[in-house]
Amino acid sequence: MIQPDEGYVEANGIRLHTLLWRSGQASLPPLLLLHATGFLARLWQPVAELLSPRFDVYAFDTRGHGDSDKPPPEGENYHWRNLVEDLGGFCDTLGFRGVSMAGHSSGGAAVAYLATERPEYISKLVLFEPIILPPQFVPPSDRRSELAEGARKRRAVWPNTQELVEAYRTRPVFERWRDDVLRLYAEHGAFRREDGQIELKCSGEIEAQVFEHSGSLDTWDRLPEIRSPALVMHGELTGEQFLALMSQIAQRIPRGRLASVPGAGHLAPMERPEAVAQSVLEFIEEPE
Repeated sequence: MIQPDEGYVEANGIRLHTLLWRSGQASLPPLLLLHATGFLARLWQPVAELLSPRFDVYAFDTRGHGDSDKPPPEGENYHWRNLVEDLGGFCDTLGFRGVSMAGHSSGGAAVAYLATERPEYISKLVLFEPIILPPQFVPPSDRRSELAEGARKRRAVWPNTQELVEAYRTRPVFERWRDDVLRLYAEHGAFRREDGQIELKCSGEIEAQVFEHSGSLDTWDRLPEIRSPALVMHGELTGEQFLALMSQIAQRIPRGRLASVPGAGHLAPMERPEAVAQSVLEFIEEPE
């Protein structure tokens, strides 16, 4: 296992916990990976290891997640505009221009929106099931309220890492996760409390706020403004409705195309990291 270098980047007024996977001493082109709501940068570990021979692979915990700063869940602290501005600030701090980026779910939405506002930051983008909803996407199709309430009810405190892993293994959303990735979530996504128990680093209320603000940007309307080549990926098992949505997103991006990950659902980067990494590598290295 390649242990990433850890650090912090000041961006948009907050500290973002940052990881860098680098296989050797020589610098390689940067590739930036953004995680989904409720998770953390460390879950990219298997994907990053596979990509690190060709790239310096960066990832950071988004605000409220992992070891990044956690503004209080009030007002518009978790409006998705802040996710985009954090990403832009991260790129400015590190001097990123013309780099490849891949984002999962809310991370994909942030990358896509940044591409409409600051196209000079991005050379190619990979959007894995980005949460980009057309204006008419309303209940019962819209699950924001359901996801938010589920996050608020989620158990946050566990006796130890092993009990968390064993409990999550029985839940449908985690049933296809690779064992090593689930353990990464348990070990890096929770902190040790004074009483010896562990507690999830991303609170249910923060996660709920991110879900509730998921329609807060007009990303759908702006997709035709994206100039860079874009690969829109979806899990084969996600469902017909979501597949149709991903297909529409790919069609709205002028240089977009669609790809599927066999045997995976919405959480494919944690279920089939090898397939995800291979698709990302082939797309980024493909001549334009």
